[in-house]
Amino acid sequence: MTTLVFLSTMLILSGCNPTPNHSTKEVEMGSKQVQEPESNLPQKLPTPTIKSESGISIPAIQGSYCWGGTCADYASLNFEDNTPVQVLAGEDLSIDMGIDIPPDEISISEYVDNRNAYVTSTDGTFQLPKEPGTHYYGAFVRWSSPQDSQISLGDTFFTFVVRVVEKK
Repeated sequence: MTTLVFLSTMLILSGCNPTPNHSTKEVEMGSKQVQEPESNLPQKLPTPTIKSESGISIPAIQGSYCWGGTCADYASLNFEDNTPVQVLAGEDLSIDMGIDIPPDEISISEYVDNRNAYVTSTDGTFQLPKEPGTHYYGAFVRWSSPQDSQISLGDTFFTFVVRVVEKK
């Protein structure tokens, strides 16, 4: 469990950028003028909407984030705050961040036996397992500077839990 918390914390912290970038402006660095990246992202941290293909909404629990000049780090994955939502085996789940600017990165992991396994997704959509049971997920979403993909304009991490049941 300690390893899982450590690895998750490292993943989360690697995306945080303590320098907010909200607009294009000249910044003096030593004797050199540098232009900060422009961001059209909203000031308010976006809330994910997670839905199954059959229309079931899955609530997310907010984790660490850097957004609008504020960073917050959480030490745990917040699974204890999630109530599993029942969904059908093999269904597709989709994550929509609710803003017009698509993220540059959406990384989804499933946590099994204190290990995380990367889940293959296309633009935040992935297929649930066919095996019934409770499945724990974490998602990291990041928006990068168009000028430099190494500069994060904002990122967020959240968790959610589903109870997969067999199709009738």
